[in-house]
Formats: sequence, C-alpha cells, structure tokens
Amino acid sequence: MNAQVTRRNFIGLIGMSGLGLALKGSAFAATRAVLSGAPLEASIEIDFTHPEGTIDNGIYGQFIEHLGRAINGGIFEEGSPLSDAKGIRKDVLEKIRGLQPSILRYPGGTFTKIYHWMDGVGPLAERRSRPNLIWGGVEDNRFGTDEAIAYARTLQADAYFAVNMGTGTAEEAGNWVEYCNGTQDTYYANLRRKNGHADPFKVKYWGIGNEEAAGPDIGRLQDVKEFVKEAWLYTKAIKLQDKDAKLILCGADDTWNEYVLKEMGAVCDYISMHHYVSSDKSKPASLFPQVDHMEKLILTLKGQIRTLTPEKVTDFSKWYRFPHRANPVKIAIDELGIWEPGGAGAYQLEEYYTWDHALGTATFYNIMLRQASVVGMATWAQTVNVLAPIMTSKTAAVCQTIYYPMQFYRQHAGNVSLKTQVVTPDLKMPGSKDAKALDVAVTLHDSDGSLVIFAVNRHPEQEVKADLRSIDSKKYTPAAIYELNATAIDAMNTLENPANNVVTSTEKKLSGNLSGYTFPAHSITAIRYKRNKQ
Repeated sequence: MNAQVTRRNFIGLIGMSGLGLALKGSAFAATRAVLSGAPLEASIEIDFTHPEGTIDNGIYGQFIEHLGRAINGGIFEEGSPLSDAKGIRKDVLEKIRGLQPSILRYPGGTFTKIYHWMDGVGPLAERRSRPNLIWGGVEDNRFGTDEAIAYARTLQADAYFAVNMGTGTAEEAGNWVEYCNGTQDTYYANLRRKNGHADPFKVKYWGIGNEEAAGPDIGRLQDVKEFVKEAWLYTKAIKLQDKDAKLILCGADDTWNEYVLKEMGAVCDYISMHHYVSSDKSKPASLFPQVDHMEKLILTLKGQIRTLTPEKVTDFSKWYRFPHRANPVKIAIDELGIWEPGGAGAYQLEEYYTWDHALGTATFYNIMLRQASVVGMATWAQTVNVLAPIMTSKTAAVCQTIYYPMQFYRQHAGNVSLKTQVVTPDLKMPGSKDAKALDVAVTLHDSDGSLVIFAVNRHPEQEVKADLRSIDSKKYTPAAIYELNATAIDAMNTLENPANNVVTSTEKKLSGNLSGYTFPAHSITAIRYKRNKQ
C-alpha cells in the first residue's frame, strides 16, 4: 500500500475519493431526515441456466505488512502476557481464525520495495535490523519468512509472498523461492533445513512487485516497458526454481494493464488490482458509489483479459525451460479496503469502522461473487490495527464491524456464482449518486445443490421488500434466513468497551414457500434454500 497516492482511484494503485473521517453520529443527520413508511419495492430474478462461474476460495484472503502495528503490536508482540512463547498474540490469532482466511499475503505492500528476505531468517539474535524507509521507524525482522509460514499454516491458509523489485534483484527473488520450496541439496534449501525446516514450505503464490507504477515510492520501474523487461527476468528466476509457482503481475491503470497482458499474458496467472474507498463524512452514503465502482474496474480489466490473453497458451518456446500458465488469467484484488483519512497511528491508518462500513464490505464480497469468472483472489488490507477488521491494545483485541460480513460470507457462500437480474430503487441519499438500495449476489453449493441469496440493504432507514417468486418452489424450499445488523449505521465496536458488540447475528428456520422477503434497514442477509430431491 502507498500513502502517497491515496487521492487517486485506478487499478493497481489506490482507489480513494472524498476526505472523510471515521463516521460519527452527527454525520447521519441528513439520513435521519428520510421519511420511513412502506418498504421500498424490489425484485430478484435468478438465471439458473448460465452460471457466472466457480467462486475461488482465494477471495477470502488477508494481508499483513510491516506497517505500523499491523505485525509488531498486532499479530506479533513479544513479552506480552497475551502472547505465546514465540510472541504470537493468542487472542488475535483466535479472531483471525474466525475469518478462515484462504491466503495470507506478506510482507507488503509498499514495504516490499525495501525488504530483503535474508534479514528475516535464521536465529533471532543474528537477524539484521534496518530502518523502515517506507513507513518509518526500525524493522527488527524478528518476524520473517519462517514466522509468516508458521502463521499461515496455523490458519490453514496459503502463503503469498511479494518480491522486492525496488531495491532487490531477480536473483534474490529466485533464492527466496529456493529457500521456501527447494528440495535439492542446494545452498538456500539447506539453509532452510539448517533453520529447522526439513520439508519445503511449498509457497504457491508469488507477487512480481507491488504498485510499481507509483512514482513517489522508492521503486524504479514506473515505466511499464521497463517493468515488463524486469518482470520477465523475475519470472524466469522464480519459475526456474519452481515451475509450479503462480505469478501475480503488478497492475495499474488501463494502459499499463494492456501492455502487461500483451507482453506477459503467457505467464501471468493473475494481474493485480488495488482498490481502497472512502466517504465524505457529511454524506455517509457516499461510501457506496466508491464501493460499487470496483465492479466497473473489474469489468474493464475483464474485457482486457478476454481480448488480449487466450484461455490456452500456444507456441510457448520450450527454451524457457518452464511451462506457461495452465489456466485463464484472473484478477487478484490483493489490496482491498476502506481507508478513511483521519485515523490514529502511523499515517493515520488506525481507525474505527462503523456499521455502514460493514455494509460496504458486504457489497465488496457481493461484487466478487458476481464476478467470479474473473476474480480469483482478494486479500483484505489489512488484518490487524491498520485499516483492519481487528484492533488491539496491550490488554485486549476487538473485532470491528467489518469483521462480521467477512466471516458471514466465508460461512454461507457457495462455490458457484449465479447471474441475477435485480430491480431495486436508487438509494437517493446525499452523496449516493446512482447507488442502489439493495445489492444482491446469489451462489450455489454444488455439494448439496443448496441456494444462497445474499442481499445488502444499504438504506439507513427503510426496509426493502423483494419479490422472490421467480425461484421454482418445486426445486427449492426455503430453509433458513441469516441476518447481520447493528443498532444504527453509525454504531461501532471499540477497544474502550471491548465487551460491547454492536453487531447482532440472527438465524431463523423456514418452511413452506417464500414469495417475498422484507430486508430490514441497514441489514446483511443470506437466505438459504435447500434443493428438493427430484
């Protein structure tokens, strides 16, 4: 992540607009003026004949970076009574486990551009401290590769390492792959063994750079042609060490992405997109158009992928000595989050999230479900303290409002995305532009045929009644409704009162037909149908 480009909004850098702070009660005066009355009317129609695609587990990832208290003082705090003998905060680990993350991205972020992996392996007493030239302070490297792998394994998540293209070299990146995945009698594989890890780590995902187009950073590859030339060298260094490595190539704006896809489409497993959003503090609903904009960016990049990269690679020279990609190119949204300027800590990145931010988070997941055919990965930026679902103090850890929709989708979403046609009124709130009141995604569990409708009612005051009669009652029977909500859209969980959770979770069993459903104001709902035996 890059603090220098927070007011831009394009693929591969950082999507931001507005100047909002964390939303407080007074910010909602305008929304409270909306007259309540009869529910707004909507309809949901599902296309069962042409599925959008398989939903990749990779969308449920998380991201940690050596930034502020994200790692040190977040997941890792040596000497704390809340930590284990290795310095891992047990209370934080338990909460992250609740998210069931599929991927853990490390060590950055922009920090990647100054990170030398050899600083963070071996005996702790022998590790090198360096100034953190990106985010300030000193990085002691007591949490490094071995610790990140152990943490990912504890979470049962795949590790995703991003390599240094700023101050590093392709050889250094290749050596890191050898250290992690090498199986032969070679120097860096033996170094891993010497450090107590006989078996290879089998790191699957490797990021070729991070936000390399960002001019203010310490990076040197802001010209896409220079980036591609260097990225080919990194690709060779990594793939010659591990032919099965999956590569995430750095994205940026449309022109950058087009050139990368043309020149490197044969080896590009994923192209990255970064998207951060913010709101105008006086217009809370202004958050939602920024969230919705991500779908437009995905569709643009999806079109470029389809036009510029064939599903199957042909005529790939054997003299590369490693295989081309095996599957169609997908998008990795490997930094995704809500960035409201004005928080605490380093670069004002520690902030509390209110319930409207949770509604925005749920919309993000709906978008990724709807675009399952092209979105193959997402890692929320970040996990602890820095723009995070979890906040810590020396004595406590608390789950923020945005934690609960992340957990909710992981628990209830199926693995097949179905296309939907939704008719819903505009939100019609100050700053909401053309945002809709109801945001919907639909999934199937192919294991048992069950159907799940996810609906986010983003209206702060009014219910939305949706017509569901298009669902064939001979094939599907309503089974249960799950709902997340809070007392108000400005409600939030805090470290000052960690025992008070403003988020409510309810479950209601169903039987019989369901011709329609009224979604409460500011709610996140999953309606599950069981498949009838034919």
